[in-house]
Amino acid sequence: MNEQYLMQYISYHLHTFVRKYSNTGDLASSFCARIEFDDAPIGNEIFQTFFSVCKDLTKPVYLTVNNQITYACTTVQDGYFVIGPVRFTSTVYLKHHITNEQWNLSWIATVPFCEFSDLTKDILLTYNLCHSDIIDENALLMSNCINLDAEKEIRKYYSELIFENREYGKTHNPYDQEIREFTSIENGDLEQLKRSHEEDYPGEIGTLAKDPLRHTKNLAIVNITLASRAAIRGGLLSEISFSLSDSYIQKIEACEDIPTIIHLFRTAEYHYAQMVHDLNSEKAGTAEKDTNPHINKCKDYVFSHLHGKITVQEIADELCLNANYLSELFKKCEHISLTKFIQKEKISLAKNLLIYSHYSYIEIATYLGYSSQSHLGKQFKEETGYTMRKYRETYGMKDFIW
Repeated sequence: MNEQYLMQYISYHLHTFVRKYSNTGDLASSFCARIEFDDAPIGNEIFQTFFSVCKDLTKPVYLTVNNQITYACTTVQDGYFVIGPVRFTSTVYLKHHITNEQWNLSWIATVPFCEFSDLTKDILLTYNLCHSDIIDENALLMSNCINLDAEKEIRKYYSELIFENREYGKTHNPYDQEIREFTSIENGDLEQLKRSHEEDYPGEIGTLAKDPLRHTKNLAIVNITLASRAAIRGGLLSEISFSLSDSYIQKIEACEDIPTIIHLFRTAEYHYAQMVHDLNSEKAGTAEKDTNPHINKCKDYVFSHLHGKITVQEIADELCLNANYLSELFKKCEHISLTKFIQKEKISLAKNLLIYSHYSYIEIATYLGYSSQSHLGKQFKEETGYTMRKYRETYGMKDFIW
């Protein structure tokens, strides 16, 4: 393995030092792409500090200093790599830590920031290139970051909560109400969704945070997440569903009043239900029901590959049929050519994207496997009588009142 190249790669990636130590603890080499960056006094003794604090260095180890900067150490073929110092953009709990009072604030300000995940990827890359036993991210987190006291506190709190609920007769709302709520979204049944919201129970919603505002935001995020998955099960494309979920959740995170948050997550549920309802309406009018298994499998293939270029030959190969035979069979059963059916389904999906997303016309064309925006635009105009711009302006994003 070219260790020198790996050291340089990591240094350029994280903008910090990478040191190589021998098995006896002697500094073998050091590299930092930032010429002006001066390491702290502990830099020269960092490897000895790892040994004194962490004891076992057979697996990758993190060490935080003053809860501000972090180093990482891992074994390589004939020694050790030490990466750092870095600062993380968000707080991370680390098991191994020391205090050093020699550093001043002006020096700490020069230490580069990085995402915790970036340092993790580099340390795992280094270890796994040099060892036959593979360590994954979960194992690394368990040995360095997981606060086992937190798990004990959860078990303790759970026992106390169960006792308290029994003592005061508290119960949660029934699970079957939740089933009805999200099944109605999966089926695109707006009336059933409304009825599920109107159900009344003496139980309570679980406490998701001590602060009422944070509790309501968490509740909204849970509901929108469940609604997005229900809509996907109902046939909505996952990319559309996830994008809509992101939009609502980001808006909710910015809210500072509870009534608006409740309104937004209820609106999101109706939004998803309406989208599934519209999809079901479109599918119901596309063709007669048939019992031919080849036709059903052919349609399933089309529906699951609308995001790319589809050819009759590809479908025939998937079904182990002759392409000409499949085309004739489809035309006989559906009274429409297979090529035209594919085009109609792609246009239906394009209509959905124009109504419910903010994707540009070229992004929609690329997503649907068209060679150009003009190619899609021509077929869209033939099928709907609208240009894509006019269709979006006419129908746009719908508002859902509950």
